[in-house]
Amino acid sequence: MYPLVRTAKVALAALARPPLKLGDTSRIHLRVWPGDLDFYLHMNNGRYLTLMDLGRLDFIIRVGVMRQMRRQGWRPLLAAATTRFWRPLKPFQRFSLETKVVWWNEKWIYLEQEMIHDGHLAAQGMMKMVIKSPQGTVPPPQAAQVLGADSLPEPVPPPGLADWIHWEQKIKSGGPHSHPGG
Repeated sequence: MYPLVRTAKVALAALARPPLKLGDTSRIHLRVWPGDLDFYLHMNNGRYLTLMDLGRLDFIIRVGVMRQMRRQGWRPLLAAATTRFWRPLKPFQRFSLETKVVWWNEKWIYLEQEMIHDGHLAAQGMMKMVIKSPQGTVPPPQAAQVLGADSLPEPVPPPGLADWIHWEQKIKSGGPHSHPGG
């Protein structure tokens, strides 16, 4: 079940928190609840991705994308996600979720998300997002300008991201080991 109460709580809290710039890091604090657990009594792998939605929600509200969504008819859409699990999160443990933009190109915005418990990385994700308008894709530099940003991160992918992008392009182009459905 989608955490609707958490979503509302994060959204309301984001409206009351200080705004962020595109280069800033959003940080929210969450807790592992019984509904987050799998049969092994740690947070279910799928729940990590669901809760990462909340980090992106806090981020887009605080940088002003949510306001522009209403004004401009924008929709931020997640296009890809890769997650690495480092340590399990157990019942009732508190953790922080950090979200930041790490790179962009003419179409995509890449975000890194990290779940941290007790000073240790529990999970991290690399997300690829696009902003759509009724007219089509909103290029990240245009979105940044509308949001009043001075600049976005340098247009050079950080280490590891270039490999991820290459892997995605290989699959898309039908390279070795691509998905049989094309």
